[in-house]
Amino acid sequence: MDGLQMLFGGGLPGFPNGIRTWEDWQAFAKAVQTAGDPHALDFKAGLSGVPAIRLESLEATLRSVVEREETFRLFRRLQPVPTFSSVAEWATQVGIGGDLADAFHSETSDIRGDAGQYKRNVLRVKYLMTRAEITLAALQQRTILGGGDDLKARENVNATLRILRALEWALFQGDEDVVPTQFNGIKAWLAKEFPDHIFDLQGSSNAEDLYNAIYEAFGRTIGPEGGFGKITDVYLSPTVQNDLDLYLAPQWRVPLSENPRAIEYGAPVVGIRTSYGDVATVQDVWIEDPNAAHLTTPAEVRTRGRISPEAPGAPTVTATAVASDAESRFGPEHAGTYYYAVAALGEGGEGPLSAIEAATVAEGGAVDITITPPAGYGQTGYAIYRSTRNPATAPTPADLRLVARIPAGSDPTQPMTWRDRNHEIPGSATVYLLDMSPEAIDWTQLMPMLQYPLAPVKATVPWAVLLFGALKLGIPQRHWVVKNYLPKAARWKPF
Repeated sequence: MDGLQMLFGGGLPGFPNGIRTWEDWQAFAKAVQTAGDPHALDFKAGLSGVPAIRLESLEATLRSVVEREETFRLFRRLQPVPTFSSVAEWATQVGIGGDLADAFHSETSDIRGDAGQYKRNVLRVKYLMTRAEITLAALQQRTILGGGDDLKARENVNATLRILRALEWALFQGDEDVVPTQFNGIKAWLAKEFPDHIFDLQGSSNAEDLYNAIYEAFGRTIGPEGGFGKITDVYLSPTVQNDLDLYLAPQWRVPLSENPRAIEYGAPVVGIRTSYGDVATVQDVWIEDPNAAHLTTPAEVRTRGRISPEAPGAPTVTATAVASDAESRFGPEHAGTYYYAVAALGEGGEGPLSAIEAATVAEGGAVDITITPPAGYGQTGYAIYRSTRNPATAPTPADLRLVARIPAGSDPTQPMTWRDRNHEIPGSATVYLLDMSPEAIDWTQLMPMLQYPLAPVKATVPWAVLLFGALKLGIPQRHWVVKNYLPKAARWKPF
């Protein structure tokens, strides 16, 4: 509050002693509402206006949007946990000390002891924000949505949905090494801390292989390796759900009812049965898979050309075949010609695509993608796209699918090379095996969703919607990822 007193010189009309308490601040905020702002519920006519600065809680709007929008399914399940700093810390006990049978002693021996093991964890809060505005003229007109207030309410919902869309996507696929303003999603978190908790099906389309990965993960979670937890939910894309409905063996299905036909092939799979317990299946349309063109095509395709002007420019790319690589997973069924393109990533989003380049890879080979940064730099990472094998015609950007997102390197001004060994398969699906107990996963929140009026500099009413927080895997070893599953039901095929 002293900063405000300094800014306004201490002698404010009606505040002779300055602004020193929260009550003073609230009174001051009410006194300086922007004149004519129809959203200021406590506006007092006749006061001269200055930029609106009153924060307005939007928690009820967030709740109603989430309850109506079934697509944000993981965020709706996460318990919000408040934090009071942009850097949240917590401790995890990882052991009780000692060994299996070290409590046995002789009658007169010295009594041995030990202590538990603990780990300090750190989480950085991220800032989700979006701007919205409507013109003063629009406020005075009637539209197909109703009056001006109805239009503003609609734009407010749109802004809220933009926040929630980014949040739900990042819960799974966010990576702060690629874009530092993002929080780490489940996959990036496990890749850093528990890489052995990522199962790689290497392009399998067999539902039994997927079931075996789920079964093994559950078995490892109930013991010390998984922190004595359990797998409660399998989050998957609609395409993978379709595969389970059509191809998962009946004995591995949780029945819908006592009707024996409820577990036949083709019946909906609402849960997966294991010896350790049943696991619920949860479809989420924000998990990347081959049919999710709204997630896995280049930004210039999925946004219909409306790329953010703040996104980095297009890089320059060359694709060069490598004759042999010891770590290659290009088998004989994968050898052929592929087309590649790259887009730069930054805080402003994904930029335009590079030119599309071709390379022909042999069995046991690889492809080197050399990326020259865009003019102006600004990129923190790159999104790499690939075509199907041996396409009949030269592909367009809409024919490409995401291979990987990678960091831009330690010096973003210099070219870099990324090698495609077929370890990350475009058009494959990822499945998330989670323990949804609050101690294992939550949404750590510095500030709930707020509406923040902005200062108008033209004939508009601008405002921002804000949400500050991050995903926290409180016990990350209870979570697992299965990658590179190729659904049989997918329309886009990589090979």
